Amino acid sequence: MHALDGARVLRRYRDGGDATREAAVMSRLANRGYPVPAVLHAEGPDLVMERLTGPSLLDALLSGAYEPEPAGGLIADLLARLHALPGEGVVHLDLHPGNVILTADRGPVVIDWQTAEEGVPPGLDCALSALILAEVAVSPAPYAEGAHAALTTLLSHAPSPPLPHLPEARTRRATDPNLTATEVAALGAAAALVESLATGRG
Repeated sequence: MHALDGARVLRRYRDGGDATREAAVMSRLANRGYPVPAVLHAEGPDLVMERLTGPSLLDALLSGAYEPEPAGGLIADLLARLHALPGEGVVHLDLHPGNVILTADRGPVVIDWQTAEEGVPPGLDCALSALILAEVAVSPAPYAEGAHAALTTLLSHAPSPPLPHLPEARTRRATDPNLTATEVAALGAAAALVESLATGRG
């Protein structure tokens, strides 16, 4: 993401893919009142959007400005609002604290819709968000405890049951090129944590 000026940012697909699909999804969601960045222009691999001001939810968590439990509730609420949009059927499939910007004027805004799909069960969206938090919770990171707390809240407020879709969520995460071999190896423990918490055994 590159700032063009005080009001615009440019996102360029590194693989040279077509950004217009993502732009179309975001424009539709914006027209329905869902909190996404305004699309200003899209052509080829380039997507120009409004520049948002504010920290990501992840940065706010790391700084202590936001507590883990409310963060998990916020992710659940954003998923619920997305899945409740009539006639859309859009799922994000990568909704985690790093993809939520906390703006002062608009509140939480969801970014990075490149992974969005249609016609996919909402439960898979919930399962992927849960699994991403669980990956942090089972890691040696100093904020693992906070991720565990956020995950617990997310699962207790999830708008759709994630467990039936957990195997597919794990498969999708395992093929994510952004994950290291160590992170892929930890997916089993992360999935087990999601299952344990979702069934009340955690």
